[in-house]
Amino acid sequence: MYCKLVAVTTETGRRAEASRRIRDAIVAATVRIVAREGVAAVSHRRVAAEAGVALSSTTWHFKAKPDILEAALQWTASREVDRIAAIAERLGGRELDLPAWARELGDWLVEELTAERKSTVALYRLQVELLGSERARELHRAWGRGLLEVGERALADSPTGTPELDVRLVAATLDGLRMGVLSSGEEDVEWVRAAVARQLQALLG
Repeated sequence: MYCKLVAVTTETGRRAEASRRIRDAIVAATVRIVAREGVAAVSHRRVAAEAGVALSSTTWHFKAKPDILEAALQWTASREVDRIAAIAERLGGRELDLPAWARELGDWLVEELTAERKSTVALYRLQVELLGSERARELHRAWGRGLLEVGERALADSPTGTPELDVRLVAATLDGLRMGVLSSGEEDVEWVRAAVARQLQALLG
């Protein structure tokens, strides 16, 4: 009986893992399509072809197109929080070091605008498409809470004494720089590093 139970549990675990991989592939495919062609190009059939999965898999995991788009937005938002959290982890355990934060955030922003540019484009296209929906508002609130949690820990000793406001201002600055470059189509983005350093100094110095 014990052996049968273990076998059933193992098989269930394998199926769950396979299902998770398929779902992840669908979400990643959606992000790629949105980055290349825009939100209008997304359909269950197109996503299934892009992900290399059966059409039935997309309809099983996501009932309607908005569900796929929301999952893609959640993926891009979670990715951003995770990457900022990794920076905070590397710089944790020390007094606020503005030059170090400027270097790290500058590197991150340049990567967002070069190697990760397609995913960044998808992020903004998804935000615009889902603007105003209740699920999107929930995702944005969770996204904001994630960034605030990371930022407030990093800025606990901020000289301004207002870490939450500091995080909001820094996030708005980075978002504005990122959006400005994407909107203009600029390819040479090295100036962004200096812009990040100057803005952090102005806000927190």
